[in-house]
Amino acid sequence: MESSQESVAGIVSGTRRYTSPNRILARSFRLARDKWKQKHHAVQAELEQTRQLAAERGASRDRWREQCHAATARAEAAESHAAQRQADLEQVRVRLAELEVAAPKKTR
Repeated sequence: MESSQESVAGIVSGTRRYTSPNRILARSFRLARDKWKQKHHAVQAELEQTRQLAAERGASRDRWREQCHAATARAEAAESHAAQRQADLEQVRVRLAELEVAAPKKTR
């Protein structure tokens, strides 16, 4: 509170901190404030854009992760199905070999 009282006392006594006229000071202070506000709004917009991009990337990453898990599950299912078919084929071959041994081919 003392600083404001001192500034008022300085104005009253005629000693001023600034030598420029008040109209010039007011304009320059207003322009500086407007530049600061513009810079602040630009930073806030960039921050919001970055946040949105991060959220989109996170969602995209999650979607790709789910697709990868689904593809892995399908591949494992296909491999187990192929292994089962391979085992069935081996059983058929063994059975065929047994039948060929049991019933020899007729020769002409």
